Amino acid sequence: MPPKFSKPAAPAPAPVSCVAAASTKRQRLCLDYEDDIHCNLRLREKNAEERPLPDYLKKVQQDRVSESERASLVGWMDKFVRDHDLADGTLHHAVAYVDRVLSVRSLTADSGYELRLLGAAAIFVAAKYEDQRAVWKLKADKIASYGEFTTGKEVLDMEREMVEALGYQLGGPTAHTFLGHFMRYAEEEDKTMILPLATRLVDQSLLDYTCVRILPSVVAASAIFLARWALNPVVDLAWNMELEELTGYNCSDLTACVLVMCVFSGSIICNPRS
Repeated sequence: MPPKFSKPAAPAPAPVSCVAAASTKRQRLCLDYEDDIHCNLRLREKNAEERPLPDYLKKVQQDRVSESERASLVGWMDKFVRDHDLADGTLHHAVAYVDRVLSVRSLTADSGYELRLLGAAAIFVAAKYEDQRAVWKLKADKIASYGEFTTGKEVLDMEREMVEALGYQLGGPTAHTFLGHFMRYAEEEDKTMILPLATRLVDQSLLDYTCVRILPSVVAASAIFLARWALNPVVDLAWNMELEELTGYNCSDLTACVLVMCVFSGSIICNPRS
């Protein structure tokens, strides 16, 4: 069963909170510029130029791409990343690129082929952004062969078009970014138990189109809440003042996102140790 909350809220972006007054423990842990980093990440995630439209499938694609087709693409991209052992964070940036491009550019009639080509190009760019060594791991011809595209030139052409559509802004924070940021001071036991489960939850969120409209920081914080609750199902223990200070969110801020994530991640929550 998902955790019970008293007041569900709409899944709208929560206001930025830089948390000026830190606890004694956090003051000992944090460097002087930690709050500035936190504020910068929170401001960047709200930058309209680095955010997809919340309803782009309807407004821009006009139903050329369905939610299930998007989910299938994300699943294919996940397999691609795993098969090529690409750096952590690659998939999240790549999916963000796809959502942003599809928010400003409609697909052609042959949307299935073009969609997969866009996904492959997004991984190509994200992999190189995350790890420069990916230049040696991935070549356009290799990607073309894996994705069953006609030529490597198609991949390179799509890469160029995609980067232009993104306005050359490739580094926006993702839920994966915020998860690492929020868990940076976790106890070793939490990193061993909670972080892997929360990572599975934020990865799963990529498949759900509903999460496109939710800020990445909210998704990450909600994943931590759910991971803690799944391992110890008491709502009062799933969140505390220290986590509220580190994330800038209280329990009620996360209610709507937690309920959304419960729908598509029930099997993970019910079997957290599997």
